[in-house]
Amino acid sequence: MWTPRGYGRISPGVTPPYDPSNPSSPQVRRRAFRLLFVALMATAIGNSMLFAILPPLARDLEVDEVWVGAIYTLSALLFLTMSPVWGALSDRYGRRPLIVFGLAAFGTSTLVFAAGAWAGQTGLLPPMAAIVAMALARCLFGGLGSATNPSAQAYVADRTSPAERTESLAALTAAFGLGSVIGPALAGAFAERIGVAGFMIAISILVFAMAAAIRFGLPERTPPKRQGRPINPFIQFKFAADPRLTAFMVFGCALWLSQAASLQAIAFYIMDRLSLTPDQGLQLASVALTAGAAGLIFAQLVVIPALKTSPRVLMILGAAIVVVGNIELVFAPNYAALVFGYILNAFGFGLCRSGFTGGASLAVNPEEQGRAAGLTTATAGVGFLIAPVTGLWLYQAVAPSAPFVLNAVLAAAGLAVAALHPRVRAAAAEALDRDRQGPGVV
Repeated sequence: MWTPRGYGRISPGVTPPYDPSNPSSPQVRRRAFRLLFVALMATAIGNSMLFAILPPLARDLEVDEVWVGAIYTLSALLFLTMSPVWGALSDRYGRRPLIVFGLAAFGTSTLVFAAGAWAGQTGLLPPMAAIVAMALARCLFGGLGSATNPSAQAYVADRTSPAERTESLAALTAAFGLGSVIGPALAGAFAERIGVAGFMIAISILVFAMAAAIRFGLPERTPPKRQGRPINPFIQFKFAADPRLTAFMVFGCALWLSQAASLQAIAFYIMDRLSLTPDQGLQLASVALTAGAAGLIFAQLVVIPALKTSPRVLMILGAAIVVVGNIELVFAPNYAALVFGYILNAFGFGLCRSGFTGGASLAVNPEEQGRAAGLTTATAGVGFLIAPVTGLWLYQAVAPSAPFVLNAVLAAAGLAVAALHPRVRAAAAEALDRDRQGPGVV
């Protein structure tokens, strides 16, 4: 089993902040991070398969693209609202309980989605009723399944020094990239053979199995016991206005909006640019999504460890590549060029995501890791909440290439923030200063 670089190394004085007298061993950390990696990969498989399955399913049910966007929007709204809450709750009650809860909720939502898809395809429900059922299933994921990501991110931040934080978080988030490779590939290979519903049931079983594995196999010696902070979305979102975090939040929202619009529009874009049937679209869109996810994995598992650079450099480099990738998508003359543009887009986003996630973690103190992780996770919700407008609505109302033009503009804005904002430049240096002064300095 592959071990992310940096996982398992213990810098002097670095222990989980809530149990400094009883640190875990390098071997325990390696096993824990491997388990988290596999669990998050399973959730990514379940999420990414939807980007390959939903567009052809919508065409099969003869519903407009805008209703697919509505499914994403409702889920994203709840994901955005609840991620900071779950992150703060993990500061109070521990990381493992929230990770398990989120995985169980995700598995349940996948079962409900499978039932809605099956009922719509068999005629048991009218197409719009099936869409409503699937939207409700994704709301379950957005509201409750969103507990997993910030809690897992904070778990890793608890157990890594500032010097290794960005690389370790990049390795963890690469689980989503790997799952994003596997999900569309599995959807393309098996959805036609066993049906969309059957495939999604299999994914839900996998996620439930990982919830059990985390419950009984992830060590957490002493849960945090931070009390007194109100747990509600409004209080948690105020933390995003903290001067230490604001630039990272702006950058994250801009780049997630670009990425979410690409994910939602790319399958439709390929089908319409190449005049494909839904079945053909499923196959070719799956290939493109898989190739893009492979680019993201390469960025996070190969390029970031090789560069060993600061979060700011990753943000600048990644945003510039996203700009180029979206321009390539606008002018792509054929399928190969479309796939290449999407690979560039995903590769750049892989650098960006690790950069702003690591930078935000380095910008705050150890006892604030859950709150910061919740906010950086919520930027994905912002992207998917707005993307049906900037992606699918622009696609229908203006032009198929319009979403990718806007994506390039958003990435350019993020590039400017990363290059010019003083807090982005200062975050890593301040964290390393705290680390050199040893534990107890916050």
